[in-house]
Amino acid sequence: MKNERVPTERVAGLLGMARRAGKLTTGFDAVATQIREGMAAAVLIAADLSEKTEKELRFAARNRSVPFLRLPLSKEETGAALGLKKPVGVLSLEDTGFAASLRKLMGQEGDLGRGRMSEQKG
Repeated sequence: MKNERVPTERVAGLLGMARRAGKLTTGFDAVATQIREGMAAAVLIAADLSEKTEKELRFAARNRSVPFLRLPLSKEETGAALGLKKPVGVLSLEDTGFAASLRKLMGQEGDLGRGRMSEQKG
């Protein structure tokens, strides 16, 4: 039987590659700025991000058409994937190619709804 879950190692690898390319922003304030300036190709939310933080971020994106993706990684796992020693719960990709690759990897290629949260079932 084939495993239908998102390959977390591949997601982590893609995030690391985007960071090394300088196409990834981390942190709530920095991501909110990216959204406001129209620079975010996708907003990424860690699996264990609080509902309050998610709601605030979605409010920041209310007038922008930017896809939201929930990562299959916790904040700790996301930070580790980026080579950081701290948890990371909110990220944005500034490159449409990386964003498209991540959506495809997560099976959400067509989900481009404005400020809409994509849930990965697993």
